[in-house]
Amino acid sequence: MSLPEGKNLWVESLSETDAAGMSQSHFHDYYEIYYLLEGKRRYFINHTLYDITANDIILVNKGDIHLAQSSTPAGKYARCLITFSDQFLNNLGSEFDKDFLIKIFDIKKIHIPESMQNTFNMLLHKAETKIKQDNIYSQYIAKLNILELLVNINKFSTKNNTPLMDDLTVYEDRIQEVCRYICNYYNKPISLNEMAKIAYMSPTYFSKKFKRVTGFGFNEYLNNVRIKMATSLLMETQSSITEIATFCGYQDSNYFGDVFKKIIGISPNKYRKEHYIL
Repeated sequence: MSLPEGKNLWVESLSETDAAGMSQSHFHDYYEIYYLLEGKRRYFINHTLYDITANDIILVNKGDIHLAQSSTPAGKYARCLITFSDQFLNNLGSEFDKDFLIKIFDIKKIHIPESMQNTFNMLLHKAETKIKQDNIYSQYIAKLNILELLVNINKFSTKNNTPLMDDLTVYEDRIQEVCRYICNYYNKPISLNEMAKIAYMSPTYFSKKFKRVTGFGFNEYLNNVRIKMATSLLMETQSSITEIATFCGYQDSNYFGDVFKKIIGISPNKYRKEHYIL
């Protein structure tokens, strides 16, 4: 679910089977809180795997490459998704510390303790109901509900930071190491054959395992990592499109433009015009 156009906050619940869940990897310029109400899911964020169960929260920061996928074949699950932009935080006013509210997004996975679950569910239900009512009073109530959720998550997150998965198989651990390598060296020449060697697998086997573990095709993941960096450079530097393409690992600026448009939806030039930070 994306943040609806013209909105700086949205809340939406959904119940479905894994077969109908998120199948397209992506990153975006807003925050996302994924609260699993029931079932089991696996989340891949940047270069790390997270298995989640009921009352777990996944915190997706701006720019995080992520994908939710099946944990069990054709399993049913229910989740609530909260998305909000920097504008939502800015509108809260100077008395609220934005950095304090968003520091939880560095944690990635949190389990909501039993003592907080009823309160959490009540606030989410109220926020989802009010955010969909087209009047200013309901909108204010929804925003206050979400603000209370953020404060409560911060309150217990330091005591309740869930450790990363500690039961990865050998091939899952190797794939995760390859992803870390790509995130660190995306600007270098990287090929599937080279990464297969790092993972001690044949290229064919590596390709299949990479897709199964992360939910991404190998080239899809590599391009997402590189284009994510390109968006930052387009916003924050005056480097030319060719220079940015080269820095991000693309030797052909035309090919870079094609990949950029496929992932982002617009050309690098148009993206810079719309997002450049003076």
